[in-house]
Amino acid sequence: MTFRSRMIFRLLWIVVVLQLCIIGTAALQCYNCINISDADECLSITECGTSQSCYMDTSGKTVTLGCTDNQQCGVSAGAAGSLVGRGVNKRQQTQCHECCSMDKCNKNLCSHLKPGTCIDDAKADCAWMNTFFNICQDIHHAKLVCPKFCALCSLVDGNWASWSPWSTCDVTCENGTQTRTRQCSDPPPANGGLDCIGTHTDIKACSKQLCPVHGGWTQWSSWDACSVTCGVGIERRHHNCSNPIPDRNGLQCFGDTLDDRICLPGPCANGGWTGWGQWNTCSVTCGDGIKSRSRTCTNPSPSPHGKYCKGDSIEVDSCRKIRCRPNIVFKAKGVTSTSPGDGGTIIFGSTFINEGNAYNTSTGIFTAPVNGTYSFSLQLCTNINNYFLTAIMIDGTTFATLYVYDKYVYSCNSTDTVAVLHEHSKVFVKCTAHCVNAVYQDGFHMNSFSGYLVHQ
Repeated sequence: MTFRSRMIFRLLWIVVVLQLCIIGTAALQCYNCINISDADECLSITECGTSQSCYMDTSGKTVTLGCTDNQQCGVSAGAAGSLVGRGVNKRQQTQCHECCSMDKCNKNLCSHLKPGTCIDDAKADCAWMNTFFNICQDIHHAKLVCPKFCALCSLVDGNWASWSPWSTCDVTCENGTQTRTRQCSDPPPANGGLDCIGTHTDIKACSKQLCPVHGGWTQWSSWDACSVTCGVGIERRHHNCSNPIPDRNGLQCFGDTLDDRICLPGPCANGGWTGWGQWNTCSVTCGDGIKSRSRTCTNPSPSPHGKYCKGDSIEVDSCRKIRCRPNIVFKAKGVTSTSPGDGGTIIFGSTFINEGNAYNTSTGIFTAPVNGTYSFSLQLCTNINNYFLTAIMIDGTTFATLYVYDKYVYSCNSTDTVAVLHEHSKVFVKCTAHCVNAVYQDGFHMNSFSGYLVHQ
């Protein structure tokens, strides 16, 4: 812009301002109204004090007129981008009101039409001013002077609606917050209008009564010493409800203050055999037979984790009376499979004696060669903390059952039966339940099956 153009530009605004102000000689008087809808309706006049000027402030759809202190705008005349103390390209800050020092001048200076009435200011030649600078560029000044010329009739500045009620406090005890909201909807901004200034959310602190303190457990103490030095005992630990201590109707801790468990510091004693008992009578009344005697592992009984006695609890020996015929007796030992399976036959793979060859070490079946009364004995051993069920079967009928079990040591259990057999009757040992990895045998634990003809 040339120097001449700048001079014409400044003269133009001087003429416009002079048209808007009437020079008075009396004390400065200004129209004085608060929150009215139309500046032309203000008829009240007030006299301004020293260092004050007239002003008008438009807020939403209302207008306030009166006196205000001077020098609020902060723009010096002749500064770059200004014209006669007013900015050309942007509006002043919110605290800077349109004002002048002429008597009653705010009536003419601020006589803008009501919002929504799309008529250009009669005192401004919008087209003529637009030949010197783009008056429509500053939309929010142009909407007050040249709304129709600048096609701003549909422009609407946003205005806040009323605040919502405060929300309830977001805590039930101690310190929290409450919020309220408002919407930029009274009216909402449209067609390039200003959005509402400020925040749509308001927050304030709120206080409730002090919260209850719920009780909490301390950490468990170390375990106390075992109540015994051998065998089975109890050891104990404790904690208490003091982390924190319940207060202000807080909940007590749930659970026990003490915790007990079994302790096993070591065996008090290993098992020991009693002496052998008396020999049983010979198993036959004639010919060769067997006799047995037994002992128990109770001298002393093994304590928990103590070792069971090694060896057999039953000892068998042969005996002879007057020779008779036939002589049928067997004693088989050593199972061929420690896991015969439920319903399977337990086969003893070798024999001490097998007079009459009635016991088959391949099938595990004793076949009676003659009619008569027979006696059978069975001993089986199992693993620690294991059990299984067996039976002596005669021609498909259970004649004796054996429950083999021990919780703490390798144990052997025995049973026997007597039966009247017909020639070709079949006798064998059947594993009936829990027969997987059930049988145990080593050099000290003998599994055996024996039988003999008592008499014909």
